[in-house]
Amino acid sequence: MTADTEIWAIVRGIFESFSQRDESSLERPMDPDCTVWDVFEPELIVGSEEREAFHQRDRQQSQARGALSWEVEPLNLDIVGDIAIARYYLHFTYQPPHATQGRVRITDILQNKTGVWKIIHHHEGMTPTGPPGFEHQH
Repeated sequence: MTADTEIWAIVRGIFESFSQRDESSLERPMDPDCTVWDVFEPELIVGSEEREAFHQRDRQQSQARGALSWEVEPLNLDIVGDIAIARYYLHFTYQPPHATQGRVRITDILQNKTGVWKIIHHHEGMTPTGPPGFEHQH
């Protein structure tokens, strides 16, 4: 398996684990000190202890919604030595109750530690539609 294939499999695995509410598998590719900017959280999440508290909050909001469907749209992957930067879109839809959907821009920074790629930073942000008050033009 090439590094590119392995990294995109890690990325898709994150969301597969999330949609199955499998937090142990979700944590597997994370470095213990991994930081996270989550799309629904206002503060930076630092390290495994804060991620565990985040998972509890996130589990509650996720369980209050209907079924989740998602799709990862890979954009760009740079690998320089033992560091990789993956940029991609995530399209998600929660069914009722509390339905919502969106397109999220995500950057993952991974480090190859002893032959294993680990995420050291995960950054999410909703994709803007343009400046506030203006229609998006193509």
